[in-house]
Amino acid sequence: MSDRLRLGAAGVALVVAGLFVFSAPAFATGTLTKVSWAVSNSQTGKTGVTYSYAFTTATAATLTAVTMTVPAGTGGTVAAGTVYGLGAGTVSLASNTLTYSVTTPIAVAASIPIYVSFTGLTNTSTAGSYTSTITTIKAGPTNVDTATSGSVTFGSSSTGVTVTVGQTLTFTNNMTSFTLAVDPSQLNNVASQTVVLTVQTNAASGYTLAAADTGLSRTSPAFTIPAVSSGPATGVATFPTSGWGASATLSTGGTDGATLAAGFSGGKFVGYPSTAANFLTATGPTGGTADTLTITDQVAVDYTVPDGTYSDTITYVVTPTY
Repeated sequence: MSDRLRLGAAGVALVVAGLFVFSAPAFATGTLTKVSWAVSNSQTGKTGVTYSYAFTTATAATLTAVTMTVPAGTGGTVAAGTVYGLGAGTVSLASNTLTYSVTTPIAVAASIPIYVSFTGLTNTSTAGSYTSTITTIKAGPTNVDTATSGSVTFGSSSTGVTVTVGQTLTFTNNMTSFTLAVDPSQLNNVASQTVVLTVQTNAASGYTLAAADTGLSRTSPAFTIPAVSSGPATGVATFPTSGWGASATLSTGGTDGATLAAGFSGGKFVGYPSTAANFLTATGPTGGTADTLTITDQVAVDYTVPDGTYSDTITYVVTPTY
């Protein structure tokens, strides 16, 4: 009876030993050697690129496939290129992994050099250095050997440039004040003064130059010499016997589309409005030559205009559109 017990114990020992043997990892892998990865063109986003892989096996196995990781964003219409050490096969690209599937599984001994290339690839658009993990696979599928290649650097095929150009406008006025003397006698009832304004700007959509005045007037008794028109939109060809207004000419470099207000056409005179209105409109930057607006301010009086000192303030407003 003690013999039977001893035999039973031995049987248990054999069962336990058998369980221990079969508990070895099912996916143990060796390390590939002489691993390399090369690309025919390393520009980011380049199309029609060939990826070539070389390695030497570490473990004898009947291989069904080889996979190679590629950078995220790699695309294209992949096809098989040159293949050594494996049989005929098909290729695919999915989940950032190239796969060469062997049509008929092939027995490959250890220390066998393998070469696989893939054509028709489109490089990632993200510049940087990348490695590829190469893995040989047998039926199961079960990984056999694996290793990581050296890095391949993908460089951008273009250089992004940002230049900020400052917004600038220069305005000049050659006449900060002037004085005219007139008399209702026919020999001295009209007087004028030329004012030269310049504008130079790089405003992409041009600018406007507007003007307004407070009215040419006096007090005690109050009187205002009437404007010849309501503003720059309306002009008069003949200056009245009693009035205050202006004519204008424009000189430009010809690049900004600058034009005078309609009232100035044909050398006509316009009145200054009480609220700023555009005397000049430009649609682009002036370029190297400033726009020059020459305004001739003119006053005429007759015996309806009381004597005295009349004053006015003309305000110019330049508004760029950048």
